[in-house]
Amino acid sequence: MTAERSAVNTYTVRSTSGAELRIGALGTEGAFSPVELLQAALAGCAALSAEAQLTSQLGPDFDATSAVTAMFNAEENRVETLITTIAADSSELSSEKHDKLVASAQRIIDKLCTVKRSLSAGVEPVSAVTSLESVV
Repeated sequence: MTAERSAVNTYTVRSTSGAELRIGALGTEGAFSPVELLQAALAGCAALSAEAQLTSQLGPDFDATSAVTAMFNAEENRVETLITTIAADSSELSSEKHDKLVASAQRIIDKLCTVKRSLSAGVEPVSAVTSLESVV
């Protein structure tokens, strides 16, 4: 994964699979902020982790939305809590089946979502600033 400066306060991030996105300071038009990317990673990971459980109970064409709200500590300039909510139309399920689906989906997210597991364990961020010539 690389992030190359493409404009003032804006970087283009490229994955090894060829996907690209823009990252910039909060409010930069057409770009995600770093905290928004963190939220997106958790929202996507949780939803993908629960996909099989949801598909098995709701069918292959179910509608779902995964959202992550960040609780920010401005004094310490950090995110304190990330709250993930996956909403799916389960109106066709009985109350009992709905409750079982919610419990099983939560267990599988806790087990399979690498982003959630990494954040919960405490990822050690390591940064280095070096000469551009040594990176190429």
